[in-house]
Amino acid sequence: MATTGVGFFYDGVMAGREVKAGLSRRSAATRPLPLEDLCFFVKPIDNSRLIKVVDPKSRRECMKLVLTVAAVFGLLLLYMVPYLWMRRSGYRIGELKKHHEEMVESNRLLQVKQAELRSLDRIEAIARKLGMQAPAPEQVVWSDGGRPAADLLARNARK
Repeated sequence: MATTGVGFFYDGVMAGREVKAGLSRRSAATRPLPLEDLCFFVKPIDNSRLIKVVDPKSRRECMKLVLTVAAVFGLLLLYMVPYLWMRRSGYRIGELKKHHEEMVESNRLLQVKQAELRSLDRIEAIARKLGMQAPAPEQVVWSDGGRPAADLLARNARK
């Protein structure tokens, strides 16, 4: 095998024809990998002595970006807050309507209960169970100076 003296590369670039032929006949497991002879080194760099200079232009650009984002956010709030308040008011109106319907139903039930309790037949039945009797006409005291109820009704009807 003849070599040129510069060096032998595994990929056969500088090797002779015999070496190239021998490399191609090798099995895949023993063939060298491409760029196998490369080595990488880490070079430490010390930047501790460097002083960072603040660029006023970049600071202005950053402030412009922050102000733009704040303005967009503010406009979004100006658009969304009334919409959300209307939504909330709609839900509140629905809740109040439902509460009103419940109160109307409760009022109706209370009026029925009151009518049952004020029923003269019921009061008379309870009085009889307790052993009470109907009052005699002379026992009745009228609130308007002793006039009977018929006179009061006639006087109210004329007015």
